Amino acid sequence: MDFDVKDFGAQGDGVSNDRTAIQAAIDAAHAAGGGTVHLPAGEYRVGGGERGVEGALLMKNNVYLAGAGMGQTVIKLLDGWNNDVNGMIRSSGGEETHDFGVRDLTLDGNRDNNPEGTVFGFYTGYKYGTGADRNVLVERVEAREMSGYGFDPHARTINLVIRDSVAHDNGFVGFVADHQIDGAFENNIAYNNDLHGFNVVTSSHDFTLKGNIAYGNGAAGLVVQRGSYDVPLAYNILIDGGSYYDNALEGVLIKLSHDVILQDAHIYNNGTAGVRIAGAQDVQILDNHIHDNVQNGTYPEVLLQAFDDSSITGNVYETLNTLIEDNVITTSGDATYVVQERNDGSDYTTLRDNNISGGQIASVRLSGAHSSSGPLRGTDGDDRLIGGAANEQLLGGDGDDLLDGGAGVDRLTGGDGADIFRFSALDDSYRTASESFVDRIFDFEVGTDRIDLSALGFSGLGNGLDDTLAVQVNSAGTRTYLKSFEANAAGERFEIVLEGNYAGLDESSFIFDDSATQLALVGSAPQTDLSV
Repeated sequence: MDFDVKDFGAQGDGVSNDRTAIQAAIDAAHAAGGGTVHLPAGEYRVGGGERGVEGALLMKNNVYLAGAGMGQTVIKLLDGWNNDVNGMIRSSGGEETHDFGVRDLTLDGNRDNNPEGTVFGFYTGYKYGTGADRNVLVERVEAREMSGYGFDPHARTINLVIRDSVAHDNGFVGFVADHQIDGAFENNIAYNNDLHGFNVVTSSHDFTLKGNIAYGNGAAGLVVQRGSYDVPLAYNILIDGGSYYDNALEGVLIKLSHDVILQDAHIYNNGTAGVRIAGAQDVQILDNHIHDNVQNGTYPEVLLQAFDDSSITGNVYETLNTLIEDNVITTSGDATYVVQERNDGSDYTTLRDNNISGGQIASVRLSGAHSSSGPLRGTDGDDRLIGGAANEQLLGGDGDDLLDGGAGVDRLTGGDGADIFRFSALDDSYRTASESFVDRIFDFEVGTDRIDLSALGFSGLGNGLDDTLAVQVNSAGTRTYLKSFEANAAGERFEIVLEGNYAGLDESSFIFDDSATQLALVGSAPQTDLSV
């Protein structure tokens, strides 16, 4: 059945308080077993209830509000209301409400003329026990000028869909998914909100965000997180497509959650990292284009790190089991790394089949002992390729490259150009009485390439004793060993393998003092390409 708010006394003249008339039409539709309440074009002014939790307009089972279009039908808060309104349109919260929705209208919180009180646009959800609101549909609705949230599904709701809607110039977040189950945000736009564009929070799970856009927001474009309470983490979240750009903080932040997929998104020109993963597990970053973020300070394009939650749960959550695959991730600005996994317990990161370039320090830094980035490939320019704790392959390509494999058993190939193979710590390449963790250098060119040992305290070549290194060639003449015969307290003896016969190797091929620091910094900022 159809119900017209004008038949219940609504004026839509931008002056009269139409709250009572619109609510009467909603109640009549509910009493009739359900129906559509139509709001013809016009501006319908409303106040709220005596308490903020009453909101302004209360939805009922099987009732849908339908306007004439965004900007044509406007529901606007009265000037000077100055009280909390927890939903200009909302469900009860105290009883389960099902099969209702809103379409084709604008909600205006009139924040400039209501400096006191907090006003939310659309609000829904059942707050008690295991019950829930169900089957909620919001289409082509604009939420603007709220002092609080634009769209705030705030408690347990099953199968809520918000699509083709817009949230802008709101005081908090544009779109919130708070404890949402089996729902979706589709093809929505969030811009110029004071905080995030989108926020999936508080135990939400099995939720999809598809084709959404967030730009110009005061914090992140999109956040998936647990929130500031000790509740189960958000999980099974799919972020599919869309664009996240020109936000003050991250493009996408995934924090205190698990089983999140971010795919086919365009993420660029954000203030800090393009993507930050903090204390999350089993996250997949697939087929995205992430570039030219880090507009405000020094950050990586993609950052993986632990999250210190000691003030709430007493725990520190590491980021574990992240898969980064088939992405294009580049930077031309101040990004320290293109992808960085911090040395804070985060681990088991896998990079595979990406195209990655840039980074002021290096393109990729993976600190987890079990993390893997596959081969790091240099460009035709002068590159810095710096490995992490994993077993890695560094391929310098053309140009004068700096290769530092870090810990792990690494394979280092300089390629053409005058390359430097740097070893920054004794345990970068070593042997014990029972195990070998020795790096191998391929394609070493005497007179052109050099091995930088300036950080290790060796004085030169010799017999492998008294801080010297011995040069030995195997019996087949196919492999050359550079080794110390003196072990440290952990039983580690430094050793490097050069593939080939370098029996005549002398100290001109080595750097034993701090001149390496200057050599490594010659030229402009490197552009390093990684194809994993």
